[in-house]
Amino acid sequence: MAELAGKNTVIKISGTSTAMVGEATTEDVTTKIYQITAATKRVLDRTAVIRVHLQGADGTAEDGTTTTNIEITGHGLVAGDLIINETHAGVRLVTVKVNDNNVTVGAITGQTVGDTIAIYKTEPAANYTLNRLSGTVTYTTATTRVIMVSGDYLPMTTAAYAHNASTSRKADVADVTAFGATHYKRTATLLSASGSLSQFDVTDTTYVDALKAGVPIVIEIDESSGVEPTRYWALLESQEVAAAIAGVQDETVSWVSYDTWLRLGA
Repeated sequence: MAELAGKNTVIKISGTSTAMVGEATTEDVTTKIYQITAATKRVLDRTAVIRVHLQGADGTAEDGTTTTNIEITGHGLVAGDLIINETHAGVRLVTVKVNDNNVTVGAITGQTVGDTIAIYKTEPAANYTLNRLSGTVTYTTATTRVIMVSGDYLPMTTAAYAHNASTSRKADVADVTAFGATHYKRTATLLSASGSLSQFDVTDTTYVDALKAGVPIVIEIDESSGVEPTRYWALLESQEVAAAIAGVQDETVSWVSYDTWLRLGA
């Protein structure tokens, strides 16, 4: 039996949705699952448009190229696709397909004729499965690819003054016993989770703001450095501040699962 010290628990909560463009991924060579390389950008906004870009052949910027226009004959790009100006280290989404040979992008300083342009077309969503809690892209076919991801992520912040937490996970169990059976037969149906946490910093409005907004957030609970953390889509259910004359003010927040949860690394 391995005892886990309670002091090693870390609680994190998601913050304000933040844009990212052309984030690199790391490939698992065995499973061909692609995960956003930057660990701080792996929790993806639940409702934002997430684009998965597949690397194609490089192109060369032609005569009509300026800081905001790229001319490549027969480029095949559409709005929302990704280009990387490898000559000037510019990563941009295509904002407008002007015609079959020209596209408009956000300004790239120094962009000009002869620059090398890496082209990443946006994959149809039907080609892969996206896990927004882990920032992973899974394909049904095991083929080596170079993948970039654009969209909005949720930065995760540690609840530095949290000192008490509890989590409960359960499955609803339904009776499926048929006539003539001598023992009950049951089957697991819906899964859910709930929990609470307490922190001393009652001036932090993160939780009460999320409660008032009534929108799902992500809560991450890491019981120990030796155990993979779990992330939950959660709705805050209540927020309470208590105080005693001989103690300190203490905020307690309770939450219930909104949707799926994920044990990282599982």
